[in-house]
Amino acid sequence: MNNISIKKKLLIYNIFIQIVILFLFSISLYKTLEISSKDKVEATLKVILLDVVDDVIEHKNELTNRVFDEEKEYKFEPLYIRLLELQNDFLVIKSTTFPNEIKSKIAKLKLLKSNNIVFEYQKDYIISRIKFDINNKDYVIEVATDFTTINSTLENLIYILLFIVPIILIFSIIGGYFLIYKSFSPIEKLLANLKSINASDLSKRLPFKNKNDEIDLLAKEINNLLYRLEISFNKISQFSSDASHELKTPLTIIRGEIEIALRKDREVCEYKKSLENCLDEVIVIQQTIDDLLFLARKEHEVIEQRKDELYLDEVSLEAFKEMQSFAKLKNIKLLCQIDEAMQIKGHHKLLKIAIKNILKNAISFSYENSEVIIRNYSDEYNYIICIEDKGIGICKEEQEKIFEKFYRTDKSRNKESGGTGLGMAIVEKIVKLHQGKIKLESQKNIGTKVYFVFKKENNEY
Repeated sequence: MNNISIKKKLLIYNIFIQIVILFLFSISLYKTLEISSKDKVEATLKVILLDVVDDVIEHKNELTNRVFDEEKEYKFEPLYIRLLELQNDFLVIKSTTFPNEIKSKIAKLKLLKSNNIVFEYQKDYIISRIKFDINNKDYVIEVATDFTTINSTLENLIYILLFIVPIILIFSIIGGYFLIYKSFSPIEKLLANLKSINASDLSKRLPFKNKNDEIDLLAKEINNLLYRLEISFNKISQFSSDASHELKTPLTIIRGEIEIALRKDREVCEYKKSLENCLDEVIVIQQTIDDLLFLARKEHEVIEQRKDELYLDEVSLEAFKEMQSFAKLKNIKLLCQIDEAMQIKGHHKLLKIAIKNILKNAISFSYENSEVIIRNYSDEYNYIICIEDKGIGICKEEQEKIFEKFYRTDKSRNKESGGTGLGMAIVEKIVKLHQGKIKLESQKNIGTKVYFVFKKENNEY
């Protein structure tokens, strides 16, 4: 049963359920008709019994001469009638041909209540009785019939059911198979389309007819899943491509340094110089891997304490102090202007990394003896951190690509600046994790402004 397709299982279940339903329906119909027929016979016997009693009482002086012709009068066959007088035993006063199979016991007859009709079933007979009094003597009228009429009716019903039920079952199975086939047809089409989608091409989507039925909802959810898988596969592919591309150059340099060092015996200082060059490239590799891993992590893995209260002025001030020495090294004057204390929910350490990355870029690409300013202020709706430099700037064509991984402008984002080309991508991710926005304003050879914007009313993750 486990290896059978769902369609066949449903068809088998449908057949089984239809058989059970038809069987129960047939039994119910049979029992209903049987009870109804018995009630009808009892009602007829009751009418006949009362008629006979009235007639007997009316002609009480001629009991032995009474002729029971109710069978012809009521056209009810077979009908058995007899009049009994109750003494120590019952005495048959008058009777039609009464079957010997019907047994009457004097004790039971004496217990009958006067003028109360009772019914009794014996084998294939229905007997109705009533006890009444004539001249201080107890009499009982018995009117009986057999099950001929009832059995005939029930036999006819059985023949009808034996003919009708298989036909109904056949049509029910055909109808069930048709419904199952029609119901599974869209799913089979869905499966056929799914088989054409593989890991090498996740851009394909399942068609749907906008009927908002279950199949359409399933197709939409599968499309959403494919979209998420496509993004994940693209990230994995991009990560592999980026990693291999960025690691290839430093590894080549390290190999070249080692090969040159091994070609002949050299002075200690030359070996030391080669090792220093290798160390520099290893540091680059390590930083690149760390940055790539950060960008590849999920949000809940990046922010472990994402509901901590933090003050933007404290974060900015810490970043400002930690970048002072780097600014002095580059002959840049670093200024900090904080207008007010601004509080949001987020991750103190991550946000400081983002600010320091922007400050490092601003200092690295500013002209000597110029200023880099970090400002904290707010407007009606937002808290804002602005970092401004008077450096070489970024042209408009390159501003749109500045947040792409490993993107470097020819002048301002070269490898000699010490970066991996991932800093701005990391900054953008950190700001988005804090439900903020990052904006960039820059003019070539004039300077650049970078804004971190956090909404006041939306400071929870």
